[in-house]
Amino acid sequence: MSLQSFFQFFSLLLYISTINGFSANPSAKESSSVIHFQMIHRHAPELLGEKKLTHSERIKELLHGDKVRMEILSHKRKLRNELGATSSSSSSRRRASQFHGDNSSFSFPLLSGSFTDTASYYVTFRVGTPPQEFLLLLDTGSDLTWMNCRLKSNQGNRNAKELNTTKRVFHPEHSKTFKTIPCNTTLCREDFADLMSNTVCPTPNSPCSYEYSYVSTEVAQGIFAYDTVTVNLTNGSKKKIPDMLIGCTQVWNDSNSLSKADGVFGLGFNSHSFVSNVYKKFHGKFSYCLMDQYATKNVTNYLTFGHRSSTQGIPPKMKFTTLGLIGDHFGVSVKGIYVNGVKLKIPAKVWDIEKGGGVVIDSGFSLTMWVQEAYGPIIAALEKPLLGKLKRVESENFDSCFKVPNTTTMYESLVPKLEIEFLHGVRLKPAVSSYFIDADDTGEVKCFGFSQTPVDDKEASESNSISILGSMMQQNHLWEFDILQDRLGFAPSSCVLPA
Repeated sequence: MSLQSFFQFFSLLLYISTINGFSANPSAKESSSVIHFQMIHRHAPELLGEKKLTHSERIKELLHGDKVRMEILSHKRKLRNELGATSSSSSSRRRASQFHGDNSSFSFPLLSGSFTDTASYYVTFRVGTPPQEFLLLLDTGSDLTWMNCRLKSNQGNRNAKELNTTKRVFHPEHSKTFKTIPCNTTLCREDFADLMSNTVCPTPNSPCSYEYSYVSTEVAQGIFAYDTVTVNLTNGSKKKIPDMLIGCTQVWNDSNSLSKADGVFGLGFNSHSFVSNVYKKFHGKFSYCLMDQYATKNVTNYLTFGHRSSTQGIPPKMKFTTLGLIGDHFGVSVKGIYVNGVKLKIPAKVWDIEKGGGVVIDSGFSLTMWVQEAYGPIIAALEKPLLGKLKRVESENFDSCFKVPNTTTMYESLVPKLEIEFLHGVRLKPAVSSYFIDADDTGEVKCFGFSQTPVDDKEASESNSISILGSMMQQNHLWEFDILQDRLGFAPSSCVLPA
C-alpha cells in the first residue's frame, strides 16, 4: 500500500518518543530555517522532581502505558471498521502534487533523560499569541495535538475541577489567535469523525467537541480549535505556523501513561494532523533519533521536519524500505525475522500490509509487540541458546527471563542476534540491550522485552492484527519518514550531536 493512500482512522496514543532530522548538505539558507523543539525523557529529573522511581516501578509504568495504548488501538480499529474507512489514492496524489514548499526545515531540540530506564520522550511546544509553553508527549501514532486547557467560561465547573492543576494549562482567552469551530459545521459533524468528534450540538455556535475513549473508560474530553504554533529557527529567529488544529482538553482521566506531560504532540498521518499540514512545505518528510535508554548522561537531539542540518550528525549510509499506512499509522511490510542468521517460520501474511498485516513504526509504544503467530517462534528461538547456560526465572511482567549474575561477563555474546528484514532486503539489527532488558532492581534479571498482541475476540484475531515496533527497538537509530517518496530510511546512530 502506497503511503499516499489515505485512511480515515481514530487516534489518541499515550506515549511519545524523540525525533531528529535527516538530509545531506543543506544550504545555508535551509540550515537557518531549522526549528528546534526541546525534548526530554519521561523520567528525567526535570519531570520527576523529587520523585525517585526504582527500575521495577519504571518497568511497571512502561507496561501499564503500553497496555492502555493497546486498548485504545483495539478500540479505534473496531470504530474504523464500523465506519468502513477506505483509502483514497487519488486525493493523496493530489496532495503530493501540491507540494510547493519554501525549501526550509525546522526542528524541535530534545533533551533525553536517557540515563533512566524507559523509552518515552517530550518536546517543548508553544501555542497561542502570545505563545504559551507546554511539555507534550511526542507520538507518531496520535493525530491530534492537544494540551490541558481551561476555557474561561468553564472555570469553577465540574469539568474544570477534574483537570490536574499541578500541570501547565492552556488559557485560550490569553491567545489572540485562538478560534473555535462551530459544532453545526460539516467539518465538525463529518470531517472530524475520525478524531472522535461528538454529534451533540447544544447550539449552532457551540464549539465542536471530542471525546476519546476506549472500552468503557473515558479518556479525554475537550473542544477543537485553531491557533498559531511558534517554533524556533536555528538562526535564532522564530517562525509562526498559523491555524493549526489543536485540542483543548478540559477533562482528562490522568494516569501514569502521561507522567507529567501537559498533553500529546501527534505525528500521525490523518488529514488534520500536524504532519499532514506541514510536510509538503518541508521536503515532504520528518525524522527522529532515539537515544540509548542506558546512556549515562543527558543527550540532546532533534525532531526535524525537512532536511537535517550537517551539524546534527548525518549517518553516512541510510537504508530504505517502502513506507505505507496502517490506518493513520506509519507502517512497513516485513520479509522475515532472523535469529542468528536463521529465518524463522512465520506466516508471510502477518507481515504484509496489503494483506492486513504489517508492522507499525510507533515512537510512543515502548516495547515491541508481536502478533501471536510471530511471538511464539521469536521467543523460542531467542531463548533456546540460553537454556542450560543461564538460569530461567519467573517474572510478573515478561514471559522469558533469565538470571544474569553481576559477575557474569560478556553475557551479550550468549544472546542470539535478532534481525528484521524489510522490503528491498534491508535489515534492522538492534543492539542486544534493546530487546534483552533489565527487569528488576538488582540488575541480575534480564528478560526478552517483547509483548504479545492481545486477542479479545474473533475480529481482533483476523488479518487486521498488526505488530508494533516500539521505541526500545528503534533506539540508537536515525529514522526518516519520507512521505513524498513513500519510503522509510534508517541508519545506526549514537544520536549524540557533534561537539
